[in-house]
Amino acid sequence: MENGDIVTVVTLSGEYVGKLTEMDTSAGVVTIKEPRMIVQSPDGQMGFARGIAVTGVENPDDCTFMSVVFATPTNDQVRSAYQEATSSIIAPPSAPKLVK
Repeated sequence: MENGDIVTVVTLSGEYVGKLTEMDTSAGVVTIKEPRMIVQSPDGQMGFARGIAVTGVENPDDCTFMSVVFATPTNDQVRSAYQEATSSIIAPPSAPKLVK
């Protein structure tokens, strides 16, 4: 994994996705940019929280995790959803379709 890669960080408190900025494997410390906590809805759907802690700031710029259980590259489906969730580009709504 290299800086800038979108990674999944698993800690004792949960699972987070973000852009890798620093990893110190000997100390078990990982820093990610634009971190998002993975959450599940009651019906089992997965999504991203707007922060990393209930009382923390919304959409923090970065976060350093200590006592990381493991970090791994994020799968393609989650990577795409993360990029969409953190992108500042807003796609226009699709045009209505005309029916003849």
